[in-house]
Amino acid sequence: MAKLDEQKQALVDYFRRGCKPQGPLTLGLEAEHFLTHAGGGPVAFAEVQGIMHQMQHAQDASLTIDGLYMGYTAAQYSVTLEPACQLEVSIAPQSDVRRMLAVYDQFRLQMDMALAARGLRAWNTGYHPTCRAEDLPLIPKQRYEAMDRYFHTTGAGGIQMMRATASTQLSIDYYSEQDFVQKMRAACLLTPLLALLTDSAAHYQGHRNSGYSVRTRIWQDVDDDRCGVPPHLMEPDFGFARYAETVLTRPLIVALQGGHTVDVGEQTAQQVYGAQLQQSEIEHILSMFFFDVRLKNYLEIRGADSMPAPYIAVYAQLIKAIFSSQAALQNVLRHYAGMGTVDIANAKLAVCRDGYGAWVYGRPVAQELTWLLLQARSRISSPEDRAQLAPFAALVAGRKTIKEQETDL
Repeated sequence: MAKLDEQKQALVDYFRRGCKPQGPLTLGLEAEHFLTHAGGGPVAFAEVQGIMHQMQHAQDASLTIDGLYMGYTAAQYSVTLEPACQLEVSIAPQSDVRRMLAVYDQFRLQMDMALAARGLRAWNTGYHPTCRAEDLPLIPKQRYEAMDRYFHTTGAGGIQMMRATASTQLSIDYYSEQDFVQKMRAACLLTPLLALLTDSAAHYQGHRNSGYSVRTRIWQDVDDDRCGVPPHLMEPDFGFARYAETVLTRPLIVALQGGHTVDVGEQTAQQVYGAQLQQSEIEHILSMFFFDVRLKNYLEIRGADSMPAPYIAVYAQLIKAIFSSQAALQNVLRHYAGMGTVDIANAKLAVCRDGYGAWVYGRPVAQELTWLLLQARSRISSPEDRAQLAPFAALVAGRKTIKEQETDL
């Protein structure tokens, strides 16, 4: 068997092991935060390290990368840093949205207290609230330094993406390869709608932002090899093997070798690694691709801006309602039958350009958002849970974004 075939099989086996048994859908949350001084100045890497040390409890495990302290893992979440000191909390999968948000609220209270003691604050917004991207230094992590160099050759958005954007990411279960395909297709088709619904970037490059979904626009001009819609998404043979082949045969930028980060530039994982891939190597390869929806041993939906906690709750309830219902999932796929990767890309561009005036997939975007919220409401049995969707419904009815609704962002 050729090396690529063996590598592909290793990834396919990894994805198959990720299939969960049928049951209640669980969601994991990753929420990124900008940290600033009271006057708006960015917080230095050493300061953030001090904050994380202060938040870490004795029983928590420290995370060290390339010899540097980069965060910690607690019982229900982990805390890490993104390229320009965006502080990320990753909450373990939960079957109940309220429980997930209770964990987040507990973390947020601890973080806010640690920040306030130092005259600092955290922001949930899609773009840095006070600074130009060019004025935000990268943390001294070899992976990010190599990516920064590489993205200078692939597009115009790399500097802003790495330094000045922040997201809310939800991970969901998949139960089989067929279930993965359906969920990835549906999530990619919905990405333009979710981008507008969660648009929270009130500032851009140090000024008030009057545009729409600026974070989404930036991601379109970073690196076509690893961003946007996964290749072959709508082709009949799309599945674990096609996704594996994509990530194995495109530039890897950095490799994990002997526990160390190595700059490999345009070399692919197929070229860098041997036929017998270790699990740590597989997980690293998968982490180097940033599609709108990313496959690991779960599906990661990446299209939403970082946003205030009440909207995180609404967003999580929306995603759970759609992706825990086979009927809702099939309705999404039928509703957008015949749409391909070019249509998804065009829909994202339309939303970035026209906001609520955009047409997506041949229909007004506000109409599509109303339809999506109705799909979600009809799949939620609890009146209390249905009521959680009200803030999104109010945004759509008023043709407003989060950044326009939340004046203190």
